[in-house]
Amino acid sequence: MKSVRTWACVYGLAMLAACGDDETQTPDPSAQGDTCEAGQETCEVTQNITSDTTWTKDHTYVLKANVFVKNATLKIEPGTVIKGGFNTSLAITSTAKLDAQGTATAPIVFTSMVDVGSRQAGNWGGLVLLGKAPLNVQGGVDNIEGYPESADTQYGGSDAAHNCGTLKYARIEFAGYRLGGNNELNGLTLGGCGTATTVDYVQVHRGLDDGVEMFGGTANLKHIVVSLADDDGLDWDQGWTGKGQFIVVQQNRVVGNHGIEADNSSSSPNATPRSNPTLWNVTLIGSNRDKGSAAQTQGGAILRVGTAGSLNNAIVAYFNDFAIDIAGPDSIREATEDRLTVKNTTFWSTKLTYDATSFAVKSSSDGSDFNEWSKLGTQAEPTNTVVDPKLSKALYTAPSTATPNPVPDFKPETALAGGTPPADGFFDASATFRGAVGDTDWLAGWTAFPEL
Repeated sequence: MKSVRTWACVYGLAMLAACGDDETQTPDPSAQGDTCEAGQETCEVTQNITSDTTWTKDHTYVLKANVFVKNATLKIEPGTVIKGGFNTSLAITSTAKLDAQGTATAPIVFTSMVDVGSRQAGNWGGLVLLGKAPLNVQGGVDNIEGYPESADTQYGGSDAAHNCGTLKYARIEFAGYRLGGNNELNGLTLGGCGTATTVDYVQVHRGLDDGVEMFGGTANLKHIVVSLADDDGLDWDQGWTGKGQFIVVQQNRVVGNHGIEADNSSSSPNATPRSNPTLWNVTLIGSNRDKGSAAQTQGGAILRVGTAGSLNNAIVAYFNDFAIDIAGPDSIREATEDRLTVKNTTFWSTKLTYDATSFAVKSSSDGSDFNEWSKLGTQAEPTNTVVDPKLSKALYTAPSTATPNPVPDFKPETALAGGTPPADGFFDASATFRGAVGDTDWLAGWTAFPEL
């Protein structure tokens, strides 16, 4: 096998120092861990990867720094385990590519180096993919959150078809960390990735921040599971215009925030390209607890500060505070002019009675009199329904001795007919049901829901 190339990139507790250029720094010989020999069970990765490298399933790779892949392809074989600890992460820069293709029987697992039974959200940083697709920020290029700014952290450009690589049949567990307010790494972060990128059959479990966050770009998502994130399930901003199908979010019962949190641009709500993703077959499951018992507001989807988009064939159930909140005058305009739509969607909650005054938390974010029921309710949008999807087995329940890792079931007991997704080469047009799971349980075999 090829050697694992590493480069020390040491981060302090009080302040993080950016990695410099490989050619101008002198390696510390004491930090070398360059070779992963045959028969070596654990391989430490302490340096950046700057040549084509393959990680194989007969080794466990332990990240010892924030590792950046630059001007190279990192290939990860099915069944490979990668572990991270405090102040470690794996970032594929815009000059590199990831080739991580697991299988349903041998998924690739990114997890915590902490012993099983003691793991928790935020044990390590997470996985970051950076590309050169368009953003709506000034200048078209930005630095990804979670790191000190450097050439390695830049993303964005004009290549809408940029390829960040392939991530398929993979789990990302106990990841994410915060450097400060609104500056954090998520379980999976995509910045400026283009349409040639493949993200399919990916689970993010027990992350400290969001499960998956899309910073602009045009990348598509398929077969995504976000379970028990500390913040939002799917988050987008900076002009994401991709597609998504078969997306599941299971909310953390205490600290989880929104199933979807969507923005265009907080600094410039009408910046272009405007965030405008198209989503089909989505299941958003709340915590099913009385309002006030959670640490923060919990809602199905908050669509705000200028985002447009389309949500179709969805189930939004068991959220305590609201199902859908369209917030801010710019997103309200997108909704009233039918550029922000929710159709063929079923709502249900044990907390709210769905009527003209309580479909969502009225004026929760924008101070306006906009009433979501008047636009998305069953009379205004007859394809939407208020029906119990009977997904109580998808609710998070604390494990017991008998069932230490309860496996949720996201398939409704009775099929709920929806619309027909477009036959455009990406969407599965046969998925004419509501929610993310139909007759075939595509989560079986490769997902996992460990408590610790």
